[in-house]
Amino acid sequence: MRRLGLLLLASLLLGAATPELTKLEQARDARPNDPTRRVDLAGGYYRQARLALDQKDYTSYETYLGKSMDEALEGARLDPRSPQPHFFMGVVAAYQGHIDSTLRSFANARKLEPRAWQAYTNIAETMVYKGTERREIERWIDRAEKLGADSAVVELDLCLVSWRDGDLEAAERHFERVKRLGPKTLEQWNEAPVPKPIVTFADLRAYCCGSPACGPYLANACKQAQLEVTAHDVPAEVARRELVIEMERRRKLNEIYQNRKDLEIQVEKPEEVPGAPPPKP
Repeated sequence: MRRLGLLLLASLLLGAATPELTKLEQARDARPNDPTRRVDLAGGYYRQARLALDQKDYTSYETYLGKSMDEALEGARLDPRSPQPHFFMGVVAAYQGHIDSTLRSFANARKLEPRAWQAYTNIAETMVYKGTERREIERWIDRAEKLGADSAVVELDLCLVSWRDGDLEAAERHFERVKRLGPKTLEQWNEAPVPKPIVTFADLRAYCCGSPACGPYLANACKQAQLEVTAHDVPAEVARRELVIEMERRRKLNEIYQNRKDLEIQVEKPEEVPGAPPPKP
């Protein structure tokens, strides 16, 4: 099953995270060599980590974040050709503010499944956040449409780039098309349910600016809307632990793909993570 990455439509709700995690863990234990079940569980752990972070339960956040990455990496080990782990890792990187890693993960997913339209819409959205010119973003959207992309996801990407570039009339027009073509697209953002329904374009702007998965990348647009931006802001020790988890992710990903040069997967070297201590032996 293909993933939507930043616009992933998950069926789980944060309020039901604990029983859903139990089900996901049982599903994994029943078929431990199924890479899809591993990535499904990675998503469940990540949603629990996000909930813990919202509650400032940093110990639980670190625990679930680490477990989430372990499951995603195991999914990649079991099936190095699957794009699913790379979509997921791109989602996490975007939330943590590592937009270059996000783009690299989505590019890897595209290499592994070049006819998956989700890779192209994810790359287009990431380019919106990176400030890439609209013409280049539209080229990626065109490719997605030729592969049968969900029209609502396409319209949301166009809404974001129009808003970013100050064309509010076009942004609202694209937003209304999202609502008409696929309103469920607005129910999830960055692998987590939105806290309240997004009904209007103003709701979308308020949610984006208040989410670390979106607001920091569209700070100028948020400023124009007189909305404050919420960044991924954690205590120094928590940030250090995130770096350790990231270093381990890169190390393990390198181990998985170092003998699969044919897949052309790009992985950042572990030592390139700034400020992190060496991994534990």
